[in-house]
Amino acid sequence: MATESLLFQNERMKKYGLLVLICTTLGLLFFVYIFYSNQGRFPSIQLEAEEYLACTLITNLAGFLAWKLDKQLDRWIHWRSHFLLRFLSGFLLNGIVVIVFVITSTLLIIDSSQQDMIKLGILLAIALFIYEIFYGLFYSYRYYAKTQIEQMQLDRLQLELQFESLKNQISPHYLFNCLNTVSSLLFKDTFIAEQFIRRMADTFRYVIDNQKQKLVTVREEIEFVKAYYFLLQVRYEQHLNLNINLPKNLFNTCIPPMTLQLLVENAVKHNKISKEFPLTIYISAQDNTRILVSNSKTVSEKAVSFQIGLNNIMNRYRYFSSEKVIIKDEARYTVILPVIKSLEQTEKFQTQATHQLA
Repeated sequence: MATESLLFQNERMKKYGLLVLICTTLGLLFFVYIFYSNQGRFPSIQLEAEEYLACTLITNLAGFLAWKLDKQLDRWIHWRSHFLLRFLSGFLLNGIVVIVFVITSTLLIIDSSQQDMIKLGILLAIALFIYEIFYGLFYSYRYYAKTQIEQMQLDRLQLELQFESLKNQISPHYLFNCLNTVSSLLFKDTFIAEQFIRRMADTFRYVIDNQKQKLVTVREEIEFVKAYYFLLQVRYEQHLNLNINLPKNLFNTCIPPMTLQLLVENAVKHNKISKEFPLTIYISAQDNTRILVSNSKTVSEKAVSFQIGLNNIMNRYRYFSSEKVIIKDEARYTVILPVIKSLEQTEKFQTQATHQLA
């Protein structure tokens, strides 16, 4: 944080230094022009030192005044949405304020004719016109660069969250449990053992195929959850039930991969499952705009990884939607997920979010 603050201060000092250099140069050139037009000779540094200093000070004050006015205009009118209006308003406002300020201050210092002041006003107008063009181009470049950086940061964050979810899914503990179950099934029921291996392969194939995908369809996620549920059901038998009741139109919407599976896994982790304490997990919809994942409650089981998984889901949804993930701990434990209609919707949302950050 301290390093970022120092870099910001250094960048601001560079801008101030460049502004002072440009304004000082213009002040000296304007003074030499006015003095030569009036006196017919170039001013001497020794004899007209005070006038040099005064004109330099005037143009620097005028430059900072124009810069501050442009900063204020940036808050009222955005370059990216109203470029021409922003350019004209900046040029006219600075033209009125700066030219009046410079000419009035110059008349108090140098005895100049009306014709000289008209020429000075024209030169200032040209200088301000060029300044507004460069200011607009610089703002556009800075906005483009910042937008690209923000988008890269969002993509990196999404990949980190995706990797964390994938890492949890294919953890050695998960693989060990699956292999241990296969080992025991080989001596009990070879048919179920074969089905278990196939479903386990389906889950790992889904993880591998979607490790770089930001979104998958709800249909794909449901199929993955069914394969995962089969693995759980082998262990818990009829004591664990999964009830899926989603309208067909939601199957083509999108969802971050392994979201539903993670919620099913957490329900299993946090509840004791047995003949005395059966667990039912429900996946349903609310008004076709939200997906509800809820589960009945049994005897609570302690699991420290739940908040990590839930936070992962909430953080990933922030990347795709302005609507929040809702958690309700009532008679049932319910997690409500916003429906993401399409990848185009998320790209539009990400663009708007990046514009707000910029």
